[in-house]
Amino acid sequence: DGDGDNDVWEIVGLDAKFPLNQVRVYNRWGELIYTSKEGDYSSSPWDGTYQGAKLPVGSYYYIIEKATDGSIEPINGVVSIIRKI
Repeated sequence: DGDGDNDVWEIVGLDAKFPLNQVRVYNRWGELIYTSKEGDYSSSPWDGTYQGAKLPVGSYYYIIEKATDGSIEPINGVVSIIRKI
């Protein structure tokens, strides 16, 4: 909502600990809506938008590849968008 509090999904220390990481976020239909730069998530973290438009309140599926070469098992889960009314 632009108030400077939780406006992006910050994953603290990801780039330092896993320099070959890549983060992907999908909507509930499995459409890829965000992909980070390999090893550089912190330069452009996901901000809850897709193609420049704010996404609706809801749950989104993520996969964090800790190493894009497949040598480390990925982490997956759900991240939710909650907006103030």
